[in-house]
Amino acid sequence: MSVAGFFATHAGGTDQTARVLVWEQMLHQALRLLGEAHSRISSASSQEKLCELDGWWRAKRQKLNGKSVLVPSEEAISEALWEEMEKIKEEIVLRLRPADADPAMASIDTLQVCTERPRRTKAGIGKKAKPTDIRFYRIGSEILDLRIEAKVVLREGDLNRAYLSKHGLKRFSDPKEPYTDHEIGGMLAYAVTDDKAVWLVRIDNALRASNPPIRTFKHRIQAAAEETLFSRVPYAVHTGPRNEVLVFHVVLEFATEPDARS
Repeated sequence: MSVAGFFATHAGGTDQTARVLVWEQMLHQALRLLGEAHSRISSASSQEKLCELDGWWRAKRQKLNGKSVLVPSEEAISEALWEEMEKIKEEIVLRLRPADADPAMASIDTLQVCTERPRRTKAGIGKKAKPTDIRFYRIGSEILDLRIEAKVVLREGDLNRAYLSKHGLKRFSDPKEPYTDHEIGGMLAYAVTDDKAVWLVRIDNALRASNPPIRTFKHRIQAAAEETLFSRVPYAVHTGPRNEVLVFHVVLEFATEPDARS
């Protein structure tokens, strides 16, 4: 299976070539921005500044690997990523950095990023709106709207308890307030123990072991260095032939204080 194969499965016989191309460019840009933003806020200098900010840490300590540690909050991480992604976009648009050799980043000026945005279909407003954690979309276009749910994961048990729960991945299957009404969404795991490779295997295994099992596959997006894990999540709002949402899974590593990994 691939992104193109997923679209063909739900196309109802229509040609999806053009839509696959624009979605793959969108995914490539979004994941590259997230990756570079993560690298920046993970630097020693950035971490020193972030750790001093009121709100970076959760109020309650956790016991991890025999240590009592402070854990960064999900909202704080998402906001820090958003701030860096805005800076990166500005550098590319204003050409404040060496020319980007990746032609897929040429239209980055039309890509908008925001956090905590309401779903399009919702039963509440304000605090009751159940906003999406991160949103990527194009200026002046309703064709591409990428919604991403983020979760901090401490232990493997957090996958079933939070990441795959009705407060996590299952939000994409909500029949009344679907996390997105578009074909593709995303999940971010902010991991504070173990490494990315370990967590990706755990996520893949948990998806396959869920009831009912959620089908997964790996796909390389354009010229990305690594393949991305995707899952085919049930979509309960049937307004056409599509009955699934294609959800990618990305793990970003963060540190506790003291570091639970060492």
